[in-house]
Amino acid sequence: MVSLYGPSPYSKLQAECGDTPNKLEMARTPLDDIMRQYGNLALELGHLPTEPEWRHKGCRPARAGLRKPPHNILWSKMPERFREWADPSHRNEYHAVLALIPNKIPTTSRATDQLNRLLGDIRSWSPARRRNSEGEYKIELRKFLESRRYQLNEEYGETNTDLVVDGRYAIETKKEPQLSDYDRLFGQIARHLQDYAVVIAVIFDVPSEDRLSNFRKLVDVHLNVGNFTVEILKK
Repeated sequence: MVSLYGPSPYSKLQAECGDTPNKLEMARTPLDDIMRQYGNLALELGHLPTEPEWRHKGCRPARAGLRKPPHNILWSKMPERFREWADPSHRNEYHAVLALIPNKIPTTSRATDQLNRLLGDIRSWSPARRRNSEGEYKIELRKFLESRRYQLNEEYGETNTDLVVDGRYAIETKKEPQLSDYDRLFGQIARHLQDYAVVIAVIFDVPSEDRLSNFRKLVDVHLNVGNFTVEILKK
């Protein structure tokens, strides 16, 4: 059939027979529709929606779709993008939602201070003892960060991030990584950077300093670029 009709042969055959082709349309959701879904959901909930609440309500597109062209929206940036869209002089029905969004930070100094605080806290922390598994280290780190009054999510989002701090910072943990583990970690960090501008890898019980050093160089060259920040912390 392809030799006769070329690409999408079945749809062309349907059209030739007088039927309406049932080819799936892949049009992107308009930005106005996305933002109205977000604003209406916020009004319904009385707070800014979380990504699970967005999915639970059947809002579209999903997180993965939001970050694709033409919208390129990270979920963590949704409140800022909504504020840009919902100009108070034109979107009067969303004044209550705009009031829920924290004041826009005029410079990056506050965000830098928050990240530096988090990194300082992780660097100052030491596990109580050597653990048998990566999961045990992750639980202990989570409890420590919660004691420092951070908000934590575990095994979170479409990329199944080990920990997400304050909805903004992704943490991936590894214990005794071998070469194949570093390869996997590189891919995990790259995926997390599709949703988060900052990814922190915490590596426990490092068996080879040379491998760790080579991994740091690889990350710096390929991932720690532009507006993205990747920190590799050894424990």
